Amino acid sequence: MNRVALAIRSNLPDELDWALQSLVRMSFETPDDLHFDRYPALAPALVEKLNSADQFKDIDTFSFQADDGRMITTDDDLGLFGASVATEKVRKQLDKVLEAALVLRNAAINPENARHLSRSQVCVDALVKCLALPSDRPSLVELRQYCLDIVEAVALFLRPTSSQDSLFRALAGYLSSDDRGVLISALRAIARLVINAETNLLQAVDRKIVSRICALILLDDEELLAVCLDFLYQYTAASENIELTGEAVDWRELVQQLIRLLLYQAQEWPQKDARMIGSMILEKKPPPAQPPELPNDLVYELLSFPEPERATQWMRACFEEDAEGDVTQIALWKAYESRFEEFVKQGKKLLPAADFIKNVTTAFRRAAAMVVTLPGGQQKFIIKGIRPREVPMSLKGELYVKCQWAPTSPDSPKCTGAYPSIKDMYAHILTVHVPSAEPSQPPAQQSAPPQPASGTASPSIPAPATNGNGVISPAGQATNGVPTQVAGAESGVAASELHENTVPPTSAPTVAEPALDSTAEESALQPSPGLPAGPPHEPQPVRYFCHWNGCTRFSPNGDTDRRKVISHIKTHIPDADHNKPLAYNTHSPPLQTTASGTLTLDTAILSQNVVLVSKSTMVDEHGEATGIPLTSCLILRNIARSETGKRLLSGLETELIGVAAVNTPLRNYIADLLDVIEEKRRTIE
Repeated sequence: MNRVALAIRSNLPDELDWALQSLVRMSFETPDDLHFDRYPALAPALVEKLNSADQFKDIDTFSFQADDGRMITTDDDLGLFGASVATEKVRKQLDKVLEAALVLRNAAINPENARHLSRSQVCVDALVKCLALPSDRPSLVELRQYCLDIVEAVALFLRPTSSQDSLFRALAGYLSSDDRGVLISALRAIARLVINAETNLLQAVDRKIVSRICALILLDDEELLAVCLDFLYQYTAASENIELTGEAVDWRELVQQLIRLLLYQAQEWPQKDARMIGSMILEKKPPPAQPPELPNDLVYELLSFPEPERATQWMRACFEEDAEGDVTQIALWKAYESRFEEFVKQGKKLLPAADFIKNVTTAFRRAAAMVVTLPGGQQKFIIKGIRPREVPMSLKGELYVKCQWAPTSPDSPKCTGAYPSIKDMYAHILTVHVPSAEPSQPPAQQSAPPQPASGTASPSIPAPATNGNGVISPAGQATNGVPTQVAGAESGVAASELHENTVPPTSAPTVAEPALDSTAEESALQPSPGLPAGPPHEPQPVRYFCHWNGCTRFSPNGDTDRRKVISHIKTHIPDADHNKPLAYNTHSPPLQTTASGTLTLDTAILSQNVVLVSKSTMVDEHGEATGIPLTSCLILRNIARSETGKRLLSGLETELIGVAAVNTPLRNYIADLLDVIEEKRRTIE
């Protein structure tokens, strides 16, 4: 290899031809064998040959003498006359420079060779000199492309200190080129050159050039699009660049295009996701073992109907249609008989068992009485097509709302109240579970709190009561985890806080909860573990808890701010249309779609034909997002960090969330972008 380097330096025609041809073949066939660090004289010899390229700047110029004796020089763009005017010697010299540039270009693909060339200032100066050659010389097009490829390879290892850097200025001059190959190479080289720069080099780029690059992302050219986005990422990394462009760049239009590119070349996977999500949202819960306990107000309504209408309405209130469900005939009849057994003694008549079973098809058209033969030969009489409801349904077709306030100890009872509306249940929570702390009143003046309807009549509750965890208020009472003295009126927080048109609970006949035995009374008078115990003469602050469905948000010490606890409890309460009327004999509403053709939330959960489409963009070997969608998201994040980010991205959060919902690889990056938008909004406000 040293002989090759010496042959190049000798400039002897035969030696030079042999050396360069050998290097060109080696750099193409076995580039891994070409290491500049092993042969220190090789790279300088090639760079020296490249450094002589400026003598060819007029190679395609045609000169002739006019009739008046003046010398006229013209540019031959087609190279027809240039080939005849240039001497054979000059042409051969240019070929040797092109061969040296090709060897350097092939060798620079190896990062170690690129690092070696970046340490040579002579090499950088030679590249600048070649890039400064006239761009309209056809004979120099190949040399210029080789030099751009070399600069692209070594740019990662250079450290330009200012925008006046000669190499940066030479590359910036090509950003206005109409040659696609030249523009791609120049953009890629600049994007790599500014990565390690300590100053904002791109601030010196003309604003019209930036606007042109923004417009180029509209083209359907993946390679050009990728390098334009790489440049814009580096440009927007300095937020002052966005502010300095003024109206020269339409950033709002750019933001819209970047959001479009978040799903660039996304692949749709409808079947895989449909099976996976369908198994999660369409899996049925096992049916309850027993029908729900009917509130007393609903029981009294049913008693107003004669048979067989009463039996029909009872079945609709306690059961629902289910093509895969079944209930034994004896269990169905026993449930009905036990519910109204106490009223039979008062003179009410029940439908006979045989007529009751026949009446099932009146309540549910798709239900049918049948006999099933078990493996042992025994027969089982069932009603096929129905299952017990989770909560009862009113005669108007509205589902009752069940209070899910959980007990906090094995001895404390679970709240089983069911209410005809969200408003009524909310009023129950405020009154029974999170009542306001009022000064103690004499027992004769205390008003009893409203009780939820239950299925069994029982005596009234005495004054000291526990209804959850036995925490005692200064007055000595406890109500489901909240020390309090129940007052007749709420102070500061009412049921209307959840809904504007809140009305008091319906005045249906109610039955008080069972009285506590002596053991429960003793436990109610004991202070709750975990709470500070003060002297008897110093009342302790009232603390409130949330035990909805076992919630431990304020456990174990509770919170003294009742409004804060109530605001948290509202997050557990179902929506206002939870108990909207449902048509009888229907299990789910018909499948409907929106104008865009996508399933609505309700139909997506209830329909058996759910198809959710995932649009996955390109990922690397580790499954991480990469390519154009990732770069677009990172540019949006840079824009969001600027002073004008709030104005540019205002109102686009919904679109970004929509992309994150379907594009799994990009989901975390979009979440980071939304965090930046929210943080910037708070900073500006």
